[in-house]
Amino acid sequence: MPYVTGAQILTHVGKTSPTAEDTSWAGYCADAIEGAIHARLDAGGITPDTSGVDELEVAARTDGAALFNSKAAPHGVLSMGIDGEAVRLGADTLRATLPVIRRIHPTAGIGIG
Repeated sequence: MPYVTGAQILTHVGKTSPTAEDTSWAGYCADAIEGAIHARLDAGGITPDTSGVDELEVAARTDGAALFNSKAAPHGVLSMGIDGEAVRLGADTLRATLPVIRRIHPTAGIGIG
């Protein structure tokens, strides 16, 4: 069973009448989050307990929604430093999910670049 689906992401971001493009993008986002979770749980070698699954489902929706909304700002947040240089802020795709994965599998992601 997936931790997040495209339909759940669309609901989470409040898209009540999504376009075909929205639906497609939400599906890609769900696949990306699912793939990242799968890789960090040793390709299915680690199975979370019921509470871990519940946490992962909530965190995956949160991360899926953030990834979906990132399409509106594909290059991140732009800020200008005091010296006039551009400073970009970025974040891991699994911002909400990684702390949960680390509790389930303490060595998760070691060696994943």
